[in-house]
Amino acid sequence: MSRAVEVRSVLTCKINEANLHSYFIDFDLEDNGDWSQMLKEFVNLLTEEIPNFALGYHQGVMVRQEDIMRILIEAANSIYKIDAYEKAAQTYLSDQYWDDDLPDKYLRRGEFGELILHFILKYFFNTLPLVAKIYFKDSYGHAVHGFDSVHINLTENTLWLGESKLYTDGKRGIDALIEDLFEHFNGDYFESEFTIISKRIKDTEENLTVAGANPGYWIKLLNRYTKLSEKLSSIVVPMFCAYETNIFSKYSNHKEFEKEYIEEINKLNERFLDKRSKHPWNKHLNIVVILFPLESKKKLVAALHRKLKGLQLLGE
Repeated sequence: MSRAVEVRSVLTCKINEANLHSYFIDFDLEDNGDWSQMLKEFVNLLTEEIPNFALGYHQGVMVRQEDIMRILIEAANSIYKIDAYEKAAQTYLSDQYWDDDLPDKYLRRGEFGELILHFILKYFFNTLPLVAKIYFKDSYGHAVHGFDSVHINLTENTLWLGESKLYTDGKRGIDALIEDLFEHFNGDYFESEFTIISKRIKDTEENLTVAGANPGYWIKLLNRYTKLSEKLSSIVVPMFCAYETNIFSKYSNHKEFEKEYIEEINKLNERFLDKRSKHPWNKHLNIVVILFPLESKKKLVAALHRKLKGLQLLGE
């Protein structure tokens, strides 16, 4: 079974429109929304994606079979050098539970939202990470600033600058995405981030070239002298929100489940559209809303931390 087929056997894409997509971890309604087995499969797939997410082209395009475990351990270690991930691990693995009112915004939003966004972009939108955020951060120990994903689509020559949220409350997650939209999509922020991204591209120029991603093209696009209108015409903005919902356990009928599922997704999207309309660049931003309802944020995050912490132990 190919990786793409395997991914699609675990994740269901229910809404697939130009600017709105929704996914969920598959389950059998006859089991009353119990997706524990498919959750385990999804966590396994995410774990296997950790090296690409965390290290990217730092390790080159091809990984030798004998290096896979070493690189997985290195990637897990790199993630936990960031305070937000380590704090989250201590919280979830000690069976505490924090909701969206937690003062620490990095614990509140859920850092693994970035990993899931990376995963969906790669397997459903055919993108590649231009910059691996975890490896190319300015310093270990601090949360990574900037866009939550910096991907490219080689076929379309588009740059995908994404934001992600992993919340218990979908409405709060949408509102947090809107805050990022206004904070990050403006002239001053663009120029500072593009300067950093361009430097990171140069760090992996050789490996990017091998992968077919012409680094010179992207450096030119991000150049301060390139018109903003030209940049925006080549940029796609995926806005991702994973959130908890009770609809998975409410129905034993597929039609009833699907009806409420679609209604819920559309309401959240309408909330996003209403708030984004006030952005000064609204008509120039190609935004793709990606919604990912979950039966339990806690179960997903705890399972991921257990898996990654297990990898860390293998390296000791």
